[in-house]
Amino acid sequence: MPRDPGTNLLHNMSVPPKTVVRYAGLTGLFQEAGFGGSGVGQVKFRSTGVYGSSRRFHLPAAFPVESAAEILAALGHPSGPDPETVLVALIESRARTLSLPDGCVVVSRPDRGPVEPCDRLSALAVLTKCSSRVWLRAKTPNLTSLRGRRDVTLLIPPTFPGATQPELTP
Repeated sequence: MPRDPGTNLLHNMSVPPKTVVRYAGLTGLFQEAGFGGSGVGQVKFRSTGVYGSSRRFHLPAAFPVESAAEILAALGHPSGPDPETVLVALIESRARTLSLPDGCVVVSRPDRGPVEPCDRLSALAVLTKCSSRVWLRAKTPNLTSLRGRRDVTLLIPPTFPGATQPELTP
C-alpha cells in the first residue's frame, strides 16, 4: 500500500500563526508603585546611573556654523584652498581620539544641566556625526546639521572605560 506523502506535516488553516516575544531582562531595575501595584499610576526607577552616564556636547550660540571657512577661522585653523575638506579631515581626526564608544545613543535632557568641559572641535565632531537618535564614529560628518543643532547629550554605557572622563581642551 503506498504511503500518503502529506501525512508528515499537519496544518491548521483556521487559526493564524501567533508568536509572542517577551523580554524581562530589565524589569528588576524599576519598582512599581500605583494602583494595586500594577505600575499603572507611576513607575519609579531604583537607580538613575544604571544605564550609563550622560555627556553633553555644546557649541556656543556665537560660534559660526554657516560655512567651513568661518568654522575654521573660529577654530584658529587656516582654511587652505578647500575649507570643507580641511574641516572634515580635522573632525575625522578628532573623532578618532574621543574617549567614546564607536556608537552612542542620543538622549534628551530636559534640564540641560551643566556643560562638561570640551573643546569646540570635539563638539563639532560629535554634532556632525550624530542623528537625532545615535552618534556613530564611522559616520561621515554632516556639516549642514550644525545649523539645526548646537547641543547634544550622549548616553555612555557604564561598562565603557573612561566613561566619566571629560574631553579637555588640548
